[in-house]
Amino acid sequence: MTDSPDGRRPESRTEYSYEAFGREFFETAVTKARIESALAGLTGNAIDFGPRHAGPANLASITAKGEIRAPSVSRQEHELIRFAVVIPIYLELTVRLAAHDHRFRAHLRAHLHLTARAKRPLHVFIDIPAPTEKDVEVDIEAQGLRASVLDVVADVDGELRRFVARYIGKEIDKPNIRAMRDIDVRERLESGGPDKKRARDQGSATSRT
Repeated sequence: MTDSPDGRRPESRTEYSYEAFGREFFETAVTKARIESALAGLTGNAIDFGPRHAGPANLASITAKGEIRAPSVSRQEHELIRFAVVIPIYLELTVRLAAHDHRFRAHLRAHLHLTARAKRPLHVFIDIPAPTEKDVEVDIEAQGLRASVLDVVADVDGELRRFVARYIGKEIDKPNIRAMRDIDVRERLESGGPDKKRARDQGSATSRT
């Protein structure tokens, strides 16, 4: 029998249970690096909010422009394979009040929780519940802002959280990210298994002779 790439004969390896094999397979298939790679496409995406009327009698308006910064991923201690993800969002806000524009910055963080799940037939699925406004933090650089401007910002705080939660929810449900969240194990084995690779290699060698 042909030795494997690690130099060991297959029959010499230690045998273990299907259950242990399945767990180790999941640990290998779903890693922090793979999650970061799947979410990397979010970085740099533009966000536009507003204009929204706010404040007493809706006399003020607020707009915001910004982008998504690089998400951070951390493994959570749990029986299931779970990760916590924080997606930072940077916004530059403009409040127009009494014919004057007041500009300041805001830093938001959307918190997501990812769980690797086994789905029939032979799928590894990365479950990412859409965030809600409760999963979004907002920090505003308020130094030097007038109280009336802060009142306008407070008036739209909840709406801003909901907007960001909806935006992130749509982004993680886009086809390119959904494709990376759903691993069809059977399809990958059948399309690129070692037997087919060996057959392709042998075919290439034959064609050269």
